[in-house]
Order: sequence, then C-alpha cells, then structure tokens
Amino acid sequence: MNQRGEEVSAQERRLAAIAAASADAFRHGGYHQVRAEDVAERVRLPRGGERDRGRSAVWLYNEVRSRRVLVALAVKHAFDEFTACDADSVDATGGTGAAGGTGAADGDAAGGEPPHSLLDAQNLVTAALRRVARFHQVERFMLSQVRLGIGDISTSEKRLSAGQSQPVWETTEVYGATAAAGWDGRVTAYARYLAPRLERAALTVGVPPGGWAEASAERLSELAFRSMVDDPEGPADHQAAALEAHWFARDLVPLAGEWAGRLRTAEQAAELARRIGADGRARTRALDVVLQVLLDSPLLARAAEVGGELAGLLADDPSELRALCDVTGRQGLAWLRLGDLPAARACFEHSLRVAGELPVPADAKSCGSRAEHNLAEVLVETGRPSEGLRKLEDLYDEQAGDLPATGTAPAWRRLTLIRQAMARAASRAGRTVTGVALAEAALADREERLGRDNVNTASARVTFAEALLAAGHPAQARHHLTEALRLRAQQLTPEGYWPQYDTVRLAEIELAAGFPAQAVRLLTDVAVTGEWFARRVSPRLHAEASLVRCLALTASGEPAQALAGLRALPPDRAVRRAQAAAQLALGDATAAARTLAALAKAERDHGDDFPGQAERLLLTARAAHALGRDGEAEAASAALLSMGGESLDACHPVVLAGRLDLALLRVGAGRVEEVSSLLAPLLDRRPLAHGRAPLGDGYPLLAAARSVAIRAGGSPSITPEDRLWENG
Repeated sequence: MNQRGEEVSAQERRLAAIAAASADAFRHGGYHQVRAEDVAERVRLPRGGERDRGRSAVWLYNEVRSRRVLVALAVKHAFDEFTACDADSVDATGGTGAAGGTGAADGDAAGGEPPHSLLDAQNLVTAALRRVARFHQVERFMLSQVRLGIGDISTSEKRLSAGQSQPVWETTEVYGATAAAGWDGRVTAYARYLAPRLERAALTVGVPPGGWAEASAERLSELAFRSMVDDPEGPADHQAAALEAHWFARDLVPLAGEWAGRLRTAEQAAELARRIGADGRARTRALDVVLQVLLDSPLLARAAEVGGELAGLLADDPSELRALCDVTGRQGLAWLRLGDLPAARACFEHSLRVAGELPVPADAKSCGSRAEHNLAEVLVETGRPSEGLRKLEDLYDEQAGDLPATGTAPAWRRLTLIRQAMARAASRAGRTVTGVALAEAALADREERLGRDNVNTASARVTFAEALLAAGHPAQARHHLTEALRLRAQQLTPEGYWPQYDTVRLAEIELAAGFPAQAVRLLTDVAVTGEWFARRVSPRLHAEASLVRCLALTASGEPAQALAGLRALPPDRAVRRAQAAAQLALGDATAAARTLAALAKAERDHGDDFPGQAERLLLTARAAHALGRDGEAEAASAALLSMGGESLDACHPVVLAGRLDLALLRVGAGRVEEVSSLLAPLLDRRPLAHGRAPLGDGYPLLAAARSVAIRAGGSPSITPEDRLWENG
C-alpha cells in the first residue's frame, strides 16, 4: 500500500522495480552497451522463498516489450528520487514527500492557496520547470541515454510477421501510465509533479475542467524533456521561463480567455515600474491598466484590491484628481458587484468629493453625475429602490437637455445608463409598468444608435427582460434574455460576472414561468454556484444564484433540501422570505409564521422595499390560513391588496397573487359572488401603459386565475384574437 493507503497492483510493483533497475543501469552504462540482462539482474522483487533476486531477460521482455518503456521508466524513477524532498511533491506511489529540501527553496510547493496574481502563477510554474531543468543538469549522462532510447524501434516491431502487440498497462497507476507513454515514444515522467502546480496556477484565472491539468502536464513534460535533453548546455532559468511562456499561451489563455494575456502584460509592466521606482507616475499608470483589465475579467475581488492600492498612490498628488475620481469610481463598481455595499458607497462618496474639487467645470459635472448615479444604484441594492429611483429621476431631468439627437457622445452614454438604472429601480420598487416602458425605450434607443448586435445593446436587453419578468411576462422575458445571453457569452468571458448574471436571471424566468426543475438544472454545475466564483468574482451573485436555486427546489417539491441550502446563505430579508416559503411547503406553518413575524420587525427600518413587504404579507396570509387564524389571514390579505395602486402598481404580480389566494378562499367558503371582482384584474387582457396586458400569456398565475373563474361558474371571455385563426 502507498502513503495514501491506496492498494498498489502487482503489475505496478513490478514496473516500479524495473524502473529502479533501469535507472541504475543507464546511469552506469551507455545505451547501446546496456543489455536486457543487465537491467533484469538488477530487478529486486521477492520470488518464492528468496528475496531480492534478479530476473531473467525473458521475464523483463514480457513485462515491457520495448526499450522505449525501459528508458521512460528510468526517467520516472530518477526524477521521483530527485524531487522526493520537495515540499508537497507527489511521489511515484501517489503520496506526498517530506517537507523541506531544495524544492521548498524554489517556492514550487504543489499545495496551498492558488496564486494571487498571474505573476505569482507564472513564478509557480517557472519554479517547477526550473526544478526539471536542474534534474537534467544533475542526470545529464543518464538522460542522454534516454534520449537515444526513447525513439528506438526493435527489429521485432519492424517485422509485421512478428505480430508485436502492446502490453496492457493500468494507466490509472503511476508507472503504468509512464510505461504506456514510453511505448508511444513519449516521456511523461514530470507530469505528476507538474499537474498540481499547473492546476494551482490555473485557479488564479478560472476553474479548469476535470483532466485539464493532467493533460496539460503530460504535454509540458514531453516538451520539457525534448527541449532540455536536446540542449544540455542551456541555462536552466531561461529554459524554464521559455517553457512557462509556451504553456501560458498554449493552455492557460485558451482556458481563461484573451484577457489573461492582457492582464499578464499589464502586471509585468506594473512590476517593472515598481522595481525601477524612478517615476511614481509610471507605476500608477501601469496599475491603472491592470485595474481596467481586471474589471473586464472575472477577477472582481482583485480589481477592488488593486483599486484601493491605486487610490492610495494617487491620493497625495494634487495633479491626479481626475485620475483619483475615476479610480475610486471603478473600485466602487467592483465592490458593488462583489456585494460589499458599504465599501461601494464609501468609494462613490469619495469619488463625488473629489469630483467637486476638479478645476474644470465640465469634468466636475460629468464625474459628479457618475458618482451620484452610482450612489443611487447602491440605494437600490440596499433595499431602498424608491429612494434610488427618485435620485435617478432628478439626475436624468438635470441632464436631459444635453441629450444629443444622434451619435454616442459621452453625454448620451451617461443618460442612457441613467435611464437603464431607472428602469431597474422602478421594477425593484414595484412600479413594473414604468420599469417596462423605461427599459423598452432605452433598448430602442441603443438599437438605433449602436445596432442590435452591440454588447451594450445586449445589456439594455437584459434590463428589459428583467423588467418584463417583474411585470409578469416571463415568456417575453425569456426571449429577450436568451438573445442577450447569446451575444454576451460570445463577447464576454463566459465565467465572468455578466454572463453568469444572465444565467441567474434566466433561472429566475424559468422559475416564474412554472418550470422550477429547469431552473435547478440551469444552476447546477455552473461557474456562479462554485466556491471559486464566490471567492474571486462575486459573493453576492453566488448568493443570489443559491437563493434562486433554493426557491426552485421548494417549487419542485424539495423544500427540505431548499431549507438546508438557505441555512448556508446570509440571512437577509429575501433569504428569510424563502425560508418561510419552504417551511410552508413542508407543512410547518408555525415555523413559517415565526420567521415572518421576525421579518416584519426587520422591515420597519426598510419601508422602501414594497415588493418585499408585499411578498411577506402574501406568505403571512398563507401561514395564518394554514394555522386556522382566519382573522390574521384576512388582515394580511387586506394589507396586501391595499398596497396595490399606492405603494405598488395595482397589477403587480404579488398583488395579483394575493387576489388569487383570496378568490380560492372565497370559492372554498361558497362565497362565489366575490370571486369575479377579485379575479377581474388578473383576467383583464386590455393593454396597460407599457402596451401589454397585466399578465403575460402562459404565466402560471393567469392560468390559475382562469381555472378558478371556471370553478366559480364564470367563463373567461374569448375574443377572436384568442382563437387559433387557422381553425376558423
């Protein structure tokens, strides 16, 4: 058994003994002088009642069939000996070597956290390859014999009549895989050492798929062997650096995206500026490029850190006020997407103060407007969407006079972003009709000025889809979101913030459309639900995805699993509402009532989140009814319906859901005369101000309302537009 307690096959033990014998033979003799008998007599394996006796050449031939396999095994054994004392090195049996030794000095340990930057990742891989290069220097004679033997073809292999066949090796085992590669003329002796280091380096920019590190390590091992054995006089440091650069371009950039190459170049420039140190401005300029590349990449957590470092460098230079204003704004955007709202607010407030000090009035106005816009978005995200909407409306009114009729001037870009933010804020505030109208207008404007296939047009289309979803039109929302998702996935990094944001929104649409199982599938084994995304990209979006998945599990009939997932999330108001819904689905109305009562107290400090309050009242009425507290249920339902038209649009889906619940109760109580008036707003198909009916066709709430109307003895009106004309 090996150090990990795994069973080693008899074949693996034989190959390990052959590897040791082969390494010893080729260390002391030239390739053409070492015979099969010389290797076989060095094999030390127990046989019968005797131990450590050599074997015959025939036995050896039956085990390996080719001298290529012999030399490949020799390299593996020698390299494992060479790296046995490296920190966290992986030995031939799959265990880990003792800490300390020369490897630790190189900083090439395989374990631990992923590198923080691409330069750190580069150093990790270069150190591992430098270790391989030093092995080539130490074992120069033996490796020169391997060089001769790895391409050797025996006479029996050349004769078709010999019927030479490849032995069957267990490639999941270390020496079995080495032997199989040697049969093909490849040297993968360094792959097991390189693979964990390559995986750690890759985790700097993304999560590699299963088997990626192993395949990459095998290619790099073969390339390292060929290049180093063919140039034994080459400097080890340069050979390692060159091979690392090849690996970066060959494997890491295709894995992460082209942005990884830009980030590496920017980091190298910033590091060079730091080392030279003659001009502090060179360092700030280089870091500014790093920050901009990071904002375009998935690495938002690092973008926030670099933004803070850059802001500190600029703070003491009065001539860099404009740059400081821009940097603090970008840092705030990173914090906003990460979900650290206090940090985002602090950055935007700092940016606003700096904007007030700018000497050029036009710059002060532009930068101040951007900071105020961002502060309004923070209000929306903190659960105060109505207040954020008012600030955005005031800001838009102040600048609407500067709107150019055509083109994409900076003034128009700022106004279209404000309009897009207004649409999001209106939908979040419960003004869904206004939200749809604003989002549709913003989309039409961008299509006219930018075209349909522009990434910023796609961004407006996502906002339009969100507004349609909030207004009760999931089918239309799905259409627009999938179109935008396709475009953004092509132009942005698929594992980045915005493409994953689109995936979460699509899952929300599927859930609202009545397909919770599809929502669960969308959020299974995707980047946004992984721990790497939560640490490096956006804890906030990760939590949103987890919440949507838990809601979908509840709707799919798995409330116990949903509750388990919800316990792992920060207990904000949305999570507690989801907990109450899951408790109700489990039949524990008492626990749901307690959760909702505590939530009602917490909402007193957040009177702005009207959709959230409406959902809490809806769940409260359901919990009270389940407990037989009809008075409490009626009071909660009345409070919910009274919000329609005052705090929320009267056609808000949550208000309409409350009407449907009351209609079901009236049917059950035999008070069918009240049902018609309760269902009328749900069944109304007349267009509202946004040009659509209150609920979209195919929406489960609309289908349920029609079913209840039929049960109550009514028959929903059918217009010619509702019939299939082909059947007329």
